[in-house]
Amino acid sequence: METLDGFEELSTEKRISEFKIPIMHVELSLNVRYFLNDSGIGYCGLLIKGVKGKGLRGMVEAAAAKGYIGRSIFVFLTELDDGKKLITVPALFEKEPSFNGKVDLSDLIIKTYYHDDLKKTPQEVHKEHMNALVGKKISTDKEHLIRSIFDLPGRGLEILKSYR
Repeated sequence: METLDGFEELSTEKRISEFKIPIMHVELSLNVRYFLNDSGIGYCGLLIKGVKGKGLRGMVEAAAAKGYIGRSIFVFLTELDDGKKLITVPALFEKEPSFNGKVDLSDLIIKTYYHDDLKKTPQEVHKEHMNALVGKKISTDKEHLIRSIFDLPGRGLEILKSYR
């Protein structure tokens, strides 16, 4: 996984760098790396290490998803002065997702991008994130942004679990 110019990798010491995410009938095993630049933008790269299915339907879906092993999911995050967070994530669903309401999404502005079978480069996703930032004022609280970047996988897991 390449690092974007101007971004530095954050140390994952005492942080989760590997985890598993259940999505519908499959479970993804991921390695995560975190990055930050001086402009108030951070991102994490999630490298897909494995896919396991649960039940017959899950095994079929996992077999179809094996081609994604070795590809990366990129999630960009910027905190805005108004307290909201602009997050750029891949569109994993063909239709607009609905959630069970148990997770508070009110502090997020969610920008989705077409992931092209997870072949998008971090440069391409960064460009989409920058386009979504046009006209918005970025927060200068770097420490809070770092905490938010490290919270991305856990927060993403909560959101996926609330998908219906």
